[in-house]
Amino acid sequence: MFAVTNSQGLAQAVQAGAYWVRFSAFHWDKIEPVRTEPPTYHWEVVDEDSLQSAAANGMEIIAIVQFTPDWAQKIGGAYCGPIKQDALDEFAQFLQALVSRYSAPPYNVRYWELGNEPDVDPSLVPANSVFGCWGDNSDEYYGGRYYAEMLKTAYPAIKAADPQARVLLGGLLLDRASGGSDTHPRFFEGILAGGGGPYFDIVSFHAYSYYGGSLGQMGNGNWPGAVTAVPEKVAFLRGVLEQYGYGGKALMNTESALLCSESTPDCLETQAIYIPRVYADALAVGLKGQVYFATINEGWRHTGLLLHDLTPKPAYWAYSAAASQLSGARYQEPPSYPGIKGYTFARDYRIVQVLWSADGARHTLTLPDDVLKVSDRYGNQLPVENGQVAIGISPVYLEIGR
Repeated sequence: MFAVTNSQGLAQAVQAGAYWVRFSAFHWDKIEPVRTEPPTYHWEVVDEDSLQSAAANGMEIIAIVQFTPDWAQKIGGAYCGPIKQDALDEFAQFLQALVSRYSAPPYNVRYWELGNEPDVDPSLVPANSVFGCWGDNSDEYYGGRYYAEMLKTAYPAIKAADPQARVLLGGLLLDRASGGSDTHPRFFEGILAGGGGPYFDIVSFHAYSYYGGSLGQMGNGNWPGAVTAVPEKVAFLRGVLEQYGYGGKALMNTESALLCSESTPDCLETQAIYIPRVYADALAVGLKGQVYFATINEGWRHTGLLLHDLTPKPAYWAYSAAASQLSGARYQEPPSYPGIKGYTFARDYRIVQVLWSADGARHTLTLPDDVLKVSDRYGNQLPVENGQVAIGISPVYLEIGR
């Protein structure tokens, strides 16, 4: 959410069952625009009302810390870019003050994300880009090792202020896998090669899918064979983590959506088909969190759950149904129905299966005897005839008694 307010869909997000809220909360360049001794921090520029609203509504904020002030920039004019070496201690001092203030009530921030999509070179984006732009085209690890140097000072400062805090890497764009002379995807490996492994708790990454031109068609061409791109990116990241001895690190997908170049009815319905797929994928691969982008967003690829006037889009109802069906669910195994793919989850007193056609064709599924309910992607109960139901490209929820 761009702000945790009713005008930005807070009431609708709460009603839909949203838990994680990723928020660009802290802009260092605005909070400490001038370096003084002792430091002067302008907390009045922080949207504290949004932080309090999230906490009051039982939401968990992922607070992004970003933007480098003029006096601390390694690359002059690059507000999204890296911090110069001799200002890292000042950044650590800032973080300690920041966490001390906002980890306490009434804000209760526990998750701190250092930048946003830092694996981008500053030459590719505007100076104040929302991309993190710590990338370095001239480096074999694309700047990841220098990002690790920042972590080595930032992480101890955050933990000193709040030992229970969780530190996230800036959400990795990771728009393609490693290969050949391409250094861009090696940013993450550079963090580990640079000794940054002990200095973060969670790998944050982003995974988007693209509308394929007809209802239900989606994928990400940079990750061949991908539909939501979540399993593929997780496999890549875990492979690198295991290579460096950090296979137990938690992962979160902190931005995801299906992108529409135009808000056509078929693309908007495909977004609703995408949502149960991506949330089921996230649970099945063991992500700590899965965050949709965004509550309201018609300015970039029409990914919002709501229009600006707060009218729900199809994706909103699919999100609400996914939250209702899958919150607290635990992955068990894939189902074994001919022509059908999906996942089996355990939840409370029941088993929940998320199912869709493996080949795009409609398949008739003979239901188990203990099925309690069959629902479509919006949570609407589907008719069952002679103990059978049709499974097509759109995911179907089966609730089965335990």
